[in-house]
Amino acid sequence: MKPKRTLPTIALATTTLPTASAQTLTETLQSLNDSLSTFNSYIQTQPALFAAINGTSNITILAPSNDALTAVTLDDLDNSDPELVEAFWDYHVLRGVWWTSNLTAGTGGGSGSAAAAAAKRRRRRRGDDSVGGDGSGIDGNSLFIPTLLAPNSTPYANVSGGQRVIARSSSSSSSDGSGSDVVSFYSGTTGSGGSQPITKSTITQANFNFSGGTIHIIDHVLSLPSRLNDTLASFGPSRSSSSSSSSSSSSSSSSTNGDDDETSILSLTASVGALSRANLTDLFNTQQDITMFVPSNEAWNLVGSVVSDMNKKKLADIMGYHVLKGQKGKVFYSDLLEQQSDSSDTRDGDDQDKNARRDGGASEFEKDYDTVEGGTVKVRVVDGSTTSTGDGTAADDDDDDDDNTSGSGSGSGSTSKQVFVNGARVVKSDVLVENGVVHVVD
Repeated sequence: MKPKRTLPTIALATTTLPTASAQTLTETLQSLNDSLSTFNSYIQTQPALFAAINGTSNITILAPSNDALTAVTLDDLDNSDPELVEAFWDYHVLRGVWWTSNLTAGTGGGSGSAAAAAAKRRRRRRGDDSVGGDGSGIDGNSLFIPTLLAPNSTPYANVSGGQRVIARSSSSSSSDGSGSDVVSFYSGTTGSGGSQPITKSTITQANFNFSGGTIHIIDHVLSLPSRLNDTLASFGPSRSSSSSSSSSSSSSSSSTNGDDDETSILSLTASVGALSRANLTDLFNTQQDITMFVPSNEAWNLVGSVVSDMNKKKLADIMGYHVLKGQKGKVFYSDLLEQQSDSSDTRDGDDQDKNARRDGGASEFEKDYDTVEGGTVKVRVVDGSTTSTGDGTAADDDDDDDDNTSGSGSGSGSTSKQVFVNGARVVKSDVLVENGVVHVVD
């Protein structure tokens, strides 16, 4: 494992920042031995791994706590593919120095800072300076931060600029009425079957600085995003699918992507079958920087009789229509889909504001995106108390679930928002895969 190059220093936004430290990485890790003794012991057995991390500056290390590493058999990891070992630890190192003040304020170092600043500007325009939100990633509350896990160093990632982790902040209240911001990171899916959640790792201790950056201690190891078809297959029917829907929707798990037990009510296995029938599995698994709108099983059921009669070419065209054509090495995470006219985003021409409008307190805009099939899809983003369907008619979501649809959200001051793709609603955004991102549509 070769030491990586030093990353460029990025000027941080003006905010109260911890003081930089002259301590070495070794000294800082040893000072945290009570919480990181397992991590420290492992690092000592991996001199090449340590040399690579220690030789890189302007980074943030997400160090799993002792409790977090009890769930990982490090001996098994050591005996597996050496490139997998490298990928696993590279994914725990963020590009840029991301103190918690940056993560909660929407500003920071590294190549994710422009998107973070854009998200903050969008919240300010709509009068929402909160960093709460409903955890959907559609309210500007998500930061998509690149890691050292990059295509040129591993076969386990195929995302330009480094595989992302998703950082989200939320507010917690204490018994005395005071509140504090909690930062969690979301990564790949764990296991398979509908009951398996997207991995959530929360910062438990923060801002331990060393000469090359800072360290946060997290309560769960990050999961490497899997290949596209494996990720879709992991959203299969849950073991509790025969239970009543009310029982399913009321269950809660602290390990979900801000959407409690949502994987138990979403199933994407029909798309796995469609990709296989169209002979597109390998192509879509290996296409760099993919953005795919994946229909849920329920969506496929609506057109099941038509699809079953399609030949392979027609089905391939349909699947290609659900994948955005790559543009300048960008993956269209939800923060880019919701961008309207920020100067940092000049895709699809400079006249995109012509399609923006404000009606009855609700702001909405739409943009056209090219697909790999050769056609275009229209993405409509609706922001405000009144939402709209794909055809412009009003729609209200009065359900009580956390399904990435409209609603008040759980964060104070959050603004409801929905995204539609040619009229199909995005019901779950930002599912990370090995080569990009998946948004689920209904």
